[in-house]
Amino acid sequence: MKEKKPGRIALFFKRGKWVDYTFLLPAVLFIAVLMIYPIWYSIDMGFRDVTLKNFVSGDQPFVFLKNFQAVLSDRFFKNALGNTFVFVFVCLVFHFLFGFAFALYFNKNFKGAKWMRALLLIAWMNPTVITGTIFEWILAGDIGILNYMLTSLGIIPHAINFLSSAQTALGSIIFANIWVGIPFNMIILLSGLQGIPGELYESAVIDGAGAWRRFRDITWPMMLPTISVLFLLGFIYTFKVFDLIYAMTKGGPANSSQILSYYSYEKSFTMFRFGEGAAASNISFLIIIALALIYVHISKKEDVAA
Repeated sequence: MKEKKPGRIALFFKRGKWVDYTFLLPAVLFIAVLMIYPIWYSIDMGFRDVTLKNFVSGDQPFVFLKNFQAVLSDRFFKNALGNTFVFVFVCLVFHFLFGFAFALYFNKNFKGAKWMRALLLIAWMNPTVITGTIFEWILAGDIGILNYMLTSLGIIPHAINFLSSAQTALGSIIFANIWVGIPFNMIILLSGLQGIPGELYESAVIDGAGAWRRFRDITWPMMLPTISVLFLLGFIYTFKVFDLIYAMTKGGPANSSQILSYYSYEKSFTMFRFGEGAAASNISFLIIIALALIYVHISKKEDVAA
């Protein structure tokens, strides 16, 4: 008589796999409740006419692409989109340049290196709202320390209202965000540098390679995977910066320092056009997803080539 094979469900319990899935369940529920559901709710809201009046009642008519059309035709959205890409590009470039310079410096063994690294991390560990408030005082027109120093040294004839001028507001926020992001870039790049085998440098020195050649032929190629991941993480973080702008300029003056995250906030919680605010958030989400997919595609190509 042929023995009957146990079914998939029986094997599942027999092999004890249910125990593994039981331990995973809290994490899955946490992600589902705090991440997947809000994303889905935001996507759904972007296709509905949600106002302060019907927000609680649930009677929110489906308007399909009307919210997206309203957002895309809004000149303030176009301004916020342009500001976002300028903000992200400039911050990423300077985060990387300063972060890499500090990482190369602290990769050397010298007295006090650990303490200096710890001091640099203070900028990153501070809550961003506190950092924004500090820079608001530094850049203040009449009582700011930066204006005091520049006027005392005769560099500028009179105080500049950095945060209340449309020409300097966005630049001031970029300056503050660069200061915040340098330590994180330094730590990631430093960990990458410390993962490069020292034997490679020793062999290069024996072969007569100078500092520039060692950097070009060893450091840079070995650091490329770390750098690519860092740029992806940096883009995602910088693209959605909100609290720094809220603390320093609130998107002003005249929306000159407004980026997409703050534009979405204003649509939702100042104008109470929740549908349009959700549509703006969904567009931001699509841009981030598109970049992540491009990164995955390029990474796969590099893995195949390797």
